[in-house]
Amino acid sequence: MILYKEIEINVNNNTYVKTKGLYSYISKEIRVTIGNNLPENYIGVIKYIIDYIVDSKPIISENQNIGYYSWLLQFRLDEDSCYEIYEANLDGSGFNKGCDTAISVVRQQSEMCLQHDLIPLFPNFNQSIVISDGVYEGKDVEGIRYDSPHDESGWYLITDDYDGNIKSLKMVHFYHVAFARPDILQYLAIPFGYRFIMKDGNVEIYRDEEK
Repeated sequence: MILYKEIEINVNNNTYVKTKGLYSYISKEIRVTIGNNLPENYIGVIKYIIDYIVDSKPIISENQNIGYYSWLLQFRLDEDSCYEIYEANLDGSGFNKGCDTAISVVRQQSEMCLQHDLIPLFPNFNQSIVISDGVYEGKDVEGIRYDSPHDESGWYLITDDYDGNIKSLKMVHFYHVAFARPDILQYLAIPFGYRFIMKDGNVEIYRDEEK
């Protein structure tokens, strides 16, 4: 048992992690099924949710979504009247029980930043991204991240299909890009002032003034 912000977090037979004490906030407890990761990864997800609930005191309802860094989780009522955690499928086709994809996305983004001595700045599903033609079609991408307002990720994603006309660029939600291009998700927590260049299967990362 772990006590976090006066909420108990219990690992049950290495099959799921469940809270005890959130009932006083949302009239339910939270549970997440353990999948392919170590229990501490799921405890981290539970702590993130506890922070959200204790600090923001939201009203939680069935099928409500919650962002987890750069991925999307959902609360669903289970047979024990707990909120079971589900997550968006990698292709956006629906939700599955658990949070292995969310854990994997955040880990990959964090490791990518660590390799370049950068502090991750995770975009979220509600933010916008500016893209050119060719991004959804899977073409090589050059991504540049600018300091931006809170509702924007700051990312501009450009392919060789870009004709140089700013009016041809499209502002879309982060989740559209996340579902269409899971191959570039790991680079999208690179902070403001940096860019990545994808070319023929290779990716390089630079401070923006270096290129």
